[in-house]
Amino acid sequence: MSLRLLQMLLIIGSLIYLTNCSQDSRPTKRIEGDLYFSFFRIGNFYNQPDSVIQKVKLYIDTANRKLLDSSDLLDLARYDLLKKENLLFRPFIDLRLDNDSIIKVYLTNGEYEKIKIFKRQDLLDSKKKVRLILDVQNLGLGMALATKVISADKIDGQTSRFDKKLLIEDYR
Repeated sequence: MSLRLLQMLLIIGSLIYLTNCSQDSRPTKRIEGDLYFSFFRIGNFYNQPDSVIQKVKLYIDTANRKLLDSSDLLDLARYDLLKKENLLFRPFIDLRLDNDSIIKVYLTNGEYEKIKIFKRQDLLDSKKKVRLILDVQNLGLGMALATKVISADKIDGQTSRFDKKLLIEDYR
């Protein structure tokens, strides 16, 4: 085999591998839902101080996975997926879908700029909510990657926030 043919095969093989491994190889679908404000919001290391990042990484690296319960194993599986997809430092939102399920949607910084302008208290005070239409790629484990924010509109309605049973006022 000539050296030129071998180089050509290596380049073609590399391109096929990179194409199959890219995030773009997943099918994209359009979803709709309302911006959701969680009581306890953790989804990755975006905007987290270095001290928190170091503690979490230490825990993950030293955790005996054989002794963890199913909830902790699910959290570690999500972490592993976010790490594999290079999403550990990407902004994210929580989205309440029309079937009342809530998913985490990871975005580019540019797409996040279109959403972060909406403030929870302003929406509550004006009795509005944010309706989002997004093109996403499903990552699994209740997570998706937004490829494009189609629309982010403030509409009439109650802004979704953490479950009512967690509101302190209900326990007084």
